[in-house]
Amino acid sequence: MRKVFSAVAACVALVAATTTQAQEASSEWKQTVFIYGMGAAIDGDVQLGNLELPIDMSISDVFDALKFGAMAAYRIDNDVWSFEGDVTYMNLGVNQSGPREKVRGDLSTDQLTVMATAGRRLGPYLEGLFSLAYFDLSTDLEVRVLNQRQRASRDADWIDPLVGLSYALPFAGKWTYSLRGDIGGFGVGSDLTWQILTAVRRQNTDRFGWFVGYRALGYDYEDGNGRNYQRYDLTQQGPLAGISFTF
Repeated sequence: MRKVFSAVAACVALVAATTTQAQEASSEWKQTVFIYGMGAAIDGDVQLGNLELPIDMSISDVFDALKFGAMAAYRIDNDVWSFEGDVTYMNLGVNQSGPREKVRGDLSTDQLTVMATAGRRLGPYLEGLFSLAYFDLSTDLEVRVLNQRQRASRDADWIDPLVGLSYALPFAGKWTYSLRGDIGGFGVGSDLTWQILTAVRRQNTDRFGWFVGYRALGYDYEDGNGRNYQRYDLTQQGPLAGISFTF
């Protein structure tokens, strides 16, 4: 939890500084806070040393495994520029079984993702994006084959650059449809990181709105060798819903 609070505090400090400068430069900037929840299915592979566990969790499995989760975002924008910070945290406990229950694996992981994005408007509805994404994983893995048991624990953190595009189309007065895609990693942190986010948002009043959508996030990261080797090749995807406050 200390990492979560530290990351959020850093984002708040950065956003506060950016907001102050932005407001001094222009009176046309607007700020929005998003609070949301996401039902994610997770699939892929986790390997620590010589222990490997395939992951295939449905949305209901994730809710059963979720011990704690928190998701929020902040955006400030005008007619040309935008700056956004997004923080997600999940604490999961996962149980997976092999054929005939002869192989079982238990995975416990803390995952913190912080994404900071700068956008430049390219057209009336299109933005070009550049992001830095910070990932922090703490993983405990136990694999049991018949009566034999092996355990491993690893911590991993890395930063990925990403480039992307965002399209937002207003319609029917108070509604907006948005679609965003990002790709990155490029061997800087992970071999590959990508994101797709689509949402429909309704702005009920000048201050309050709500939205529903779908988000997919994937990464392929590996580090170390031998007993210190670790790899996370995971995709998280599912529906999301939340509320927004604009000021």
